[in-house]
Amino acid sequence: MASRAQLSQARSRARRDALLEAALELFAEGGARAITHRAVAARAGLPPATTTYYFTSITELVREALSHHLQTWIDTLRALTDVEFDTSADIDAAAAFIETVYSARSPEIAGTQLAIYLASARDPELRELAAQALTALDDLTRSMLTRLRIESVDTLASAITALIAGSAFRRQSGASSDAEEARLLATSLRHLVAAHLLGEDAVTTALRTGK
Repeated sequence: MASRAQLSQARSRARRDALLEAALELFAEGGARAITHRAVAARAGLPPATTTYYFTSITELVREALSHHLQTWIDTLRALTDVEFDTSADIDAAAAFIETVYSARSPEIAGTQLAIYLASARDPELRELAAQALTALDDLTRSMLTRLRIESVDTLASAITALIAGSAFRRQSGASSDAEEARLLATSLRHLVAAHLLGEDAVTTALRTGK
């Protein structure tokens, strides 16, 4: 049986986590300006003074919320390293897989994650964690490429990361359907990997001759 002190600590952690989640929700809706002590406490369903008990300032609260999200993202990316995926070169299968990912990650969610990442990268105290998040995505891409028996993938992995980020940016406009965006990303990834496999000389020749 848990002691009274343990139960108190668990309640305290739960309250703090609720405040962090509430701050992230408000950030998603209106950016950092939407985060106030009163608004965060109200969103978390807690008394107005609760935020000042756990956080000395709004800056600390925002920073902790962004840090919490980034760390969760990093942990998720690292866990995906062992996930099985379709290793075929079929463009339809690749596009279908990406569309499935999009269906679970709406443009709004992708936009919020972009905003969180950019805000973190601009904060000197969170910049290193933001870099770790980018590295985690590079590492996941590198792992997948290695499982496809593609060699010398460091630069390729970084380029793919840039493509994925660009896709998240494109989806914010809503100009194209997720199916169209998925096929565009799948095609771009296919071309990028093909160019890597062909080698620099072949790519240079093709660009010069148009063939």
